[in-house]
Amino acid sequence: MLYLRYISGMNKYAGDLPERSIMMPVLQKQYIEESYFEENADYSNVIQELSEYKGEERICVSCTQLAGKEYAKILSDIQTYSERDKKRILAEWIDFLQTNPKALKAIHFRSHVPQRLFDAACCQENLEELHFKWGNYTDLSALENLKKLKYLYLGAGSGIQDITPLSRLDTLIVLHVVNLKRIEDYSPLTALPRLEQLVISGPNLGKTPIKDLDFLIDMKSLLSFWRPGTTLRKKYTPDERESLLLALPNLSFCYNSRL
Repeated sequence: MLYLRYISGMNKYAGDLPERSIMMPVLQKQYIEESYFEENADYSNVIQELSEYKGEERICVSCTQLAGKEYAKILSDIQTYSERDKKRILAEWIDFLQTNPKALKAIHFRSHVPQRLFDAACCQENLEELHFKWGNYTDLSALENLKKLKYLYLGAGSGIQDITPLSRLDTLIVLHVVNLKRIEDYSPLTALPRLEQLVISGPNLGKTPIKDLDFLIDMKSLLSFWRPGTTLRKKYTPDERESLLLALPNLSFCYNSRL
């Protein structure tokens, strides 16, 4: 099995490549060889209520799945909330995101994201980085509002049935999707002209099927790929695998994984 070479701009391999495949990557080398979101995660300052927000451009939010008052006695060191307060906190965040569209450049959601919170986050016109840990969102169309988005993580998106909206995110550099069990065809992603890292991940238990990897050939900007927890519908022969690798001279695998 062949490993893929890392190409960074005009390095020693550049003369061997077609002109269109020579590029200067945005991602640093460490993020090409590893997962951007796994290596760039900082959840040391997670806020729950809008009142905790102090005007930062980058925030980490956990505004759902808050501990209820019934846990007050056994969770004495954790803030607990009434059902009314839980609804208020979510509503305040949704209103803020919708009515202050230029406030934020990065949002990491660390708790469940319902569709209306997903859509509200997509009102942030200056967003460059967006991370959804998990949620029951099914409609991705609101993402098309994010004309500056570079880094996107869609966690536990088992209800997503259409990834076409992702194909319109022209500025995207990193895309990490988790457990899109209703999606097998990733060819719409070939429309992303700047994508440098693609991670297609399955669930913690079991595997998510992918139709094939032929679409990677048309992703000329892609430098880094990883598909943990997935299985391929198409069964490649050794010769077909080698041909596919040779067609992708710019590509590396995260964590020394393989095709």
